[in-house]
Amino acid sequence: MMTHSIPYLFVNTIALSCFALMFTTFLAAKKTPEIRAFMAVLAGSILWSGGAILMRLQMWPGMEFWYYVSIVSLFSLEWLFYLFVHNFSRQRGKFMLILWTVLTIAIWPGTISGFYLAPPTPTVTASGGTVFTYSTNWHILIPCVLFVAIIISTLQLLFQIIREQGIHSPGIRVIVIGGLVMLVGNLMQIGIPGNTFPYDALAGICFACLLMSALYKRRMFRMTLVISRSLLMIVLVVICVLASIYVIAPLEQFLTTSIGMAVSSATTVVAIFFALILSMSYLLTKRLIDSIFTREEQQNKLLKQFTADATQTLDTGEIMAKLANAIREEIPIEQVYICLAEKDHFAARYCSSPLASLSFTISRTSPQISYLRDQEPYLIMSEFRSNPLYLSVWEEEKDLFRRLNIDCVFAMRDGKDIVGLILLAASDRNRSFSYVEISFLETISSVASIAMKNAGLYEKMFREARIDSLTNVFNYRYFVEKVAEQFNACKGDCISLMFLDIDDFKLYNQLYGVAEGDAALRAVASVISQCTGERGMVFRTSGKVFAALLPRTDARTAETMAREMQSRIAQVNRDNQKKAITVSVGICAAPYAAATAKELRDNVDMAVYSAKRSGKNRISVFRGAKALPQKLTERTNAVVEQIEREDNNVYRNALSMISALTAAIDAKDHYTYDHSKNVAYYAAMLATAAGFNDEQVRMIYSAGLLHDIGKISIPEDILNKKGKLSDEEFRVMQSHVNNSIEMIRHLPDMDYLIPAAIGHHERWDGRGYPRGIAGKQIPVSARCLAIADVFDAMTTDRPYRSGLPTEYALQQIEQGAGTQFDPDLARIFVSLVREKEIPVACRSRVE
Repeated sequence: MMTHSIPYLFVNTIALSCFALMFTTFLAAKKTPEIRAFMAVLAGSILWSGGAILMRLQMWPGMEFWYYVSIVSLFSLEWLFYLFVHNFSRQRGKFMLILWTVLTIAIWPGTISGFYLAPPTPTVTASGGTVFTYSTNWHILIPCVLFVAIIISTLQLLFQIIREQGIHSPGIRVIVIGGLVMLVGNLMQIGIPGNTFPYDALAGICFACLLMSALYKRRMFRMTLVISRSLLMIVLVVICVLASIYVIAPLEQFLTTSIGMAVSSATTVVAIFFALILSMSYLLTKRLIDSIFTREEQQNKLLKQFTADATQTLDTGEIMAKLANAIREEIPIEQVYICLAEKDHFAARYCSSPLASLSFTISRTSPQISYLRDQEPYLIMSEFRSNPLYLSVWEEEKDLFRRLNIDCVFAMRDGKDIVGLILLAASDRNRSFSYVEISFLETISSVASIAMKNAGLYEKMFREARIDSLTNVFNYRYFVEKVAEQFNACKGDCISLMFLDIDDFKLYNQLYGVAEGDAALRAVASVISQCTGERGMVFRTSGKVFAALLPRTDARTAETMAREMQSRIAQVNRDNQKKAITVSVGICAAPYAAATAKELRDNVDMAVYSAKRSGKNRISVFRGAKALPQKLTERTNAVVEQIEREDNNVYRNALSMISALTAAIDAKDHYTYDHSKNVAYYAAMLATAAGFNDEQVRMIYSAGLLHDIGKISIPEDILNKKGKLSDEEFRVMQSHVNNSIEMIRHLPDMDYLIPAAIGHHERWDGRGYPRGIAGKQIPVSARCLAIADVFDAMTTDRPYRSGLPTEYALQQIEQGAGTQFDPDLARIFVSLVREKEIPVACRSRVE
């Protein structure tokens, strides 16, 4: 038989208040399964303690109603505790949970009917108190057996958690203690004879506080949910009121009676003591407020700033740097490592210390990654070491984490996928991390994940727009951009450009098909990329031509690399019966053989063309002008005469074709024939004087002979008209440039002349035709032809006027320098003519 009296009702009231306050507080928390289970425990406790209070007060609708509310809630608490432990441990199996749920609900009818325990009988004692007397029978054993079974099942679940996660796993020990406190409280309530004190209610308060502590240790809610500024100020006021009631008067009495101090002196001492209490209480409260609330405000400021910064950039590296800075500003740690997901591992991509090594990876199949994916989004190493799962971590990764002093690993997620890892190395070994810090990391990593996902998509699109899809090297668009960028970056240092042209690739495709041709392209690209390595970048500039851009590499080193590439490429088809693959290589190095990025491209193009025409599978290095006889005319004649003398040279083979075409011009328009020869010679002499090498001079000479070949298609009445051309006739005349291109491009191995021929009517200021390009965008060969073309046109007889004086023509060229002509080349040409280095209309020298 048990008795209860109303004098201890305040304990139940305090318990009810605590449960209600906790429940109300957690209404604002993020509703995770653990928080929901804890709120269910609190709801059951509220109904149990509230029902007990209202039963003792015999409130409406009656004592029996509140008794049944209280007893049903009490009989359900064991099941609710099991539910909490099940969710806290994140167990996947739900069989036992469903079983205990069904059995608990099954005993409700017997509980409500009074079958297990009838409502108590209230008795008024002689002192006026009310005693509630319970009558028990064997029926009470039925729910007790269920309670014992649930308790045993809960203990098994706790042991399983300890076995899987270790006793040091956050919150586990607190839950075990909470269960023991609740058990001891109920045993004392039942076992102490004649007991009237509600030990069960007191144990319930401790039990709820311990469960809340377990949740906090698992970092599942902010302390600001429980503590607010206003609550702390109320506590301060309560402390002051209690001090004034229970300290001031007794202290004053002690000072006056026991010590014999005068009343005025005692009052002063008491006032000073009370002021000290107020000051200390205020300082402690302020410090608590600052530690809880000020830090949260600082975090919000950091998060807001990081979000703004991260959304303004699409550079992954910049986002990682800002992320690391924000983390280090909030959390006192030594280093931040950031690893990004790749195919089968996470590769280190950033460290807050620029001297730290990033040559490590973490496998996707690591037990640590499994823990982050299946259990928590973070991993505290000091806690994880007590987890049995730590035993299966590879020794290599254990050594890595010890060497880097990693204390916390945080997963960056994109939905359910882990896209990156944040590794935190603190200066204090085995540093603990609070809920506030973990919450901050969770929020900032979510923002960073989204920002880096967007940056990654942009970088992927950026890369795909610049990557050749077949060979996986950079494409021509990016080639032009990077040549200009690296050329400017290497000012004062050397930079080499290499073109590799696959020999007879059209025949290779015809022999083996397009699929095998594509495979050969991929193999060649792979060889070039391997040989280039970190020294430079590899591009596919056209169907069968690759380029290697080598910053801070001289021509000799580039030539050595080219020979290695040729040797490896020749081995591609070694193990099959296919034709051997060879490449012709052209190399040009700046600043020695090119003054601009465009010249570098043009010159290396000329070099690879020379290698092709010199027998293929060769390496040709573009050089500066060679030492030739001193007199300009002799130097120019020496270069031009090499066209006929040199064996296996493209120019000797092309000269007969060029001669045939110029003869065709002569048959239609003798002026154009003479004009082409003069322009070719003037331009060749200008190029020689400007320091161009033999290849360039010979190319410019050949282009000069053919630059007006398109005039064959111009009607003779327009070509030989003595008066001014009409607008329509002028447009027809302008078409000779495009016509020249159409004719040249169909000539075997003559397409290298097109840039010079197409640009000889372009102007330095961009107002020329047909493309309207300006400055050094105009090929240097075309700039030479433009000056020579205008000079000869002015100084020779035309159908509509006689030739102009040489000095007048030179003055016109000087006036057009910087607007119509290249200013440097114009100055050189004018000087050469005035010094009689270039004989005017010296046709006999080229005939």
